[in-house]
Amino acid sequence: MQTPTPRRNTFFALTAAIAAVVLLALAGTATAASATGCTPVGTWTGSVTRSDGAHATQLVFKAGGNVFITNEQNTTTKGSWWFTGTNTFHYRVRGEKVYDENGAYFAYVDFDQDGVQSGPNSFTSSGPSTFYLVDGTNLGTSTITFAMTRA
Repeated sequence: MQTPTPRRNTFFALTAAIAAVVLLALAGTATAASATGCTPVGTWTGSVTRSDGAHATQLVFKAGGNVFITNEQNTTTKGSWWFTGTNTFHYRVRGEKVYDENGAYFAYVDFDQDGVQSGPNSFTSSGPSTFYLVDGTNLGTSTITFAMTRA
């Protein structure tokens, strides 16, 4: 077993100090983003626009980083979100179920969105959305957009 030397102790102290500064900086980024009063935390209603038009939707963002989407077919799917800057955030949902006109589950969608709040009570977001048949067959990717207001 090696005996600690002053040089080795200095290295460990410096490494710990750098780690602490990085963690504080990361914590400060999340705090600064929410300190503006613009945070997605809460319940939002609005529409998602896809290639087939606009559809009613609801999003609920929780402080712990979870997001829940409820679509016009009353299906709720859990995802995650995080701040990306002042008044900006990203959210991701995997496996949102899609039903046909007879109520049969036939597909699901995965999507990623970059959101921008224009004030405390409205945001828009845009990003790629990939549709899959229930068996996993990829039907393709397109851009979808959300336009939401705080409920």
